[in-house]
Amino acid sequence: MKFIVLLFWSLILSEVAGFIIAKLNASALNPSLSAIIAVAFVIFIFVFDKVAILPNAKAYSAK
Repeated sequence: MKFIVLLFWSLILSEVAGFIIAKLNASALNPSLSAIIAVAFVIFIFVFDKVAILPNAKAYSAK
């Protein structure tokens, strides 16, 4: 479920960013390129999530 939500929002935000960048550069919008970048970003985030070594979080307790 986390993958689907991240993919959904990544696609939407990359399309918006692609539209804004295309308008600022006065060039044509290429939605397929924005979608490819979004999918690559999602795959990178999931691979990084599985590979990254994070320390175990411990709750702080006051003495």
